[in-house]
Amino acid sequence: MSRQAPKDMAAERAAADFNIEALQELWNGGAEKNKLVKRAYEFIKSDPELVVQPPRNYLELSRDEMREFTMGQIYRVIQIMKDPEFKDKELAYQIGIATNVYSESFSMRFFVHDSLFRNVVNMLGNKEQQDQWNDDISHFRIFGCFAMTELGHSSALRDIETTATYDNATDEFIIDSPSITATKWWIGMAGQTATHTVVISQTIINGKKVGLNWFIVQLRDKNTGEAMPNVRLGDIGQKVGHAGVDNGWIQFRQARIPRSNMLQKWVSLDRHGEYTPAPNPAVMYATLIPERLSLVTVTTQMISQALTIATRYGVVRRQGPKDQQIMDYQSHYVKLIPGIAFMYMIKSAAAVIDKQFEVLTAGGDMDPIVYLNHMGDMHALSASLKGITGWYSTDILETCRRSCGGHAYSSYNAIGSIIGDWGVMTTGGGDNVVLLQQATRYLLYRLEQRLEFDEFPELKFKTSALYIRDAKKYLENKVWPTNDANDCLKDFALIEEALNTILLYSIHTALKNGSTHNDVLLESVRVAELHCAAFMFSVSAEKYGQPKGSPGIEPSILSIMKRLTALWGLHVLHTYGDQGFKEGYFTPEQIKSIESTYFEVCKSLRSQVIGLTDGFGFPDFILKAPIAKYDGDIYETYLETLLTAPNSTGVAPYHAKYIKPLTEQKGKN
Repeated sequence: MSRQAPKDMAAERAAADFNIEALQELWNGGAEKNKLVKRAYEFIKSDPELVVQPPRNYLELSRDEMREFTMGQIYRVIQIMKDPEFKDKELAYQIGIATNVYSESFSMRFFVHDSLFRNVVNMLGNKEQQDQWNDDISHFRIFGCFAMTELGHSSALRDIETTATYDNATDEFIIDSPSITATKWWIGMAGQTATHTVVISQTIINGKKVGLNWFIVQLRDKNTGEAMPNVRLGDIGQKVGHAGVDNGWIQFRQARIPRSNMLQKWVSLDRHGEYTPAPNPAVMYATLIPERLSLVTVTTQMISQALTIATRYGVVRRQGPKDQQIMDYQSHYVKLIPGIAFMYMIKSAAAVIDKQFEVLTAGGDMDPIVYLNHMGDMHALSASLKGITGWYSTDILETCRRSCGGHAYSSYNAIGSIIGDWGVMTTGGGDNVVLLQQATRYLLYRLEQRLEFDEFPELKFKTSALYIRDAKKYLENKVWPTNDANDCLKDFALIEEALNTILLYSIHTALKNGSTHNDVLLESVRVAELHCAAFMFSVSAEKYGQPKGSPGIEPSILSIMKRLTALWGLHVLHTYGDQGFKEGYFTPEQIKSIESTYFEVCKSLRSQVIGLTDGFGFPDFILKAPIAKYDGDIYETYLETLLTAPNSTGVAPYHAKYIKPLTEQKGKN
């Protein structure tokens, strides 16, 4: 079997009916960008400060070792980016991205400062505050964290207990944690690293609560690392994942900061205590939108690695009465291939979402009216994206684990580590159930406005809720116009019509029958998931559902992406089709046709799985899993990995103390 495995892998790779290199270029954003990505991987591969070198194993590092190594990675990347002798600045930046992909702890720890902290300053700070802080942020003269969640309050921001009380006499705010449940909790980089934080607090001016605001507070002395006066903080300790991230807790004991440290893009407070609130309180929550959108990047970094590991193992592992590749079993490929398609759908949607976010933020120079008009739509999309991506990716990870049998239980094969790191994504940045319900409330509001007042907003980007504009047309649909789901492969409009009709019909029926918003909350989770799934389909259908020979996309890539788009559409219909059946839109025969076509398309893509996962472009050292070796020689590599582990052979160090006293007893044997 060990000699057969490389042959199987080579045959699978040769079976790809598309240009794998061209698919990598699509995944990475173009031919030149793909070359840059490969150069960055090659650079970090042999750099001991960025990648753990043999015989040490990244997956064996202790918590303390991970904390130090991760901070060392950050230091090294910063030095490369700042080095005047390192002329290729594009490569320097890409080295940081490559390190992101290699280490989720680095990714998270760097993200807290470079994105979360920076975004709050730029989205909520005025021009003077941006000028004051951005240079230090960019040059890492300070390290910032994001102090939102509390021990007794997660992302339910209305209940936040931390207070910021304005002292008119000294022109300062007093930041205080009035109870133990007000302790800021789970704050990335607060445990050991951050010198500053942005903290959201209940704001009290002239004895009155005026709402939530964000404040910049120094946590540690920049030179000594010691906590600042009236600040207590520490490390959360051992976690299920992200061992290299120093999540911490913070308590404020009447800590004083200048009035100018209240971020004031949307609010203002003068020296006399005259306060002007934000035009909409929701803007104070807006910094959570980019955090949720970042899940797109995290998903394509982590879940695609797990899929690559499970797929490569699945084509070289042979088992069963005919000693066939386990990937040939329907129970195997029908579970994995839709997950692979999901990765490409997310990647396609990411470019659209990024452009929409640019409209929303305008590089920090936001127009208040544009911002407020677009924020609801972007919140609904980011909330539903986090929900469906978080939960479906969790299912994919469990599928990958089971697909690798007992070998996934070995830390050396990385899937366990990915699962541990991924767990926070379904909770951090907002509970998925709550977020999906919020997204559905927005969709319900838009539907009511359209049906009752014939109103629909004109936005500067294509809204994910565009189908609501045509709600009356969709609601007139009584039954799906085809009995053969194979027709969907030729006409994506059939899928789009079905998804939009199901989405609108289920909500409208509940409202028409007199149900309140609360009555449909149990359905709202699925509604918001379907909304996002349909959005991802529409993006790819528009891009890839065009005739062969269209300019800009290599023909074989257009073909495979069209097949993946069709599979995703069928997957969504198969997953949410029961709602269409309940509403009378689908007949039992149509449901059966959707399922059989879905399975047929999965089977047709079975021979493409290695080419598709090669399209992600991960080198072996990034995957860290011997059972996912590129050339298929997994068994020798797996054993060699174990033999280099500490104490893998020889006499146990506790033999004399515990084993020998028992086994040296005299007996018959």
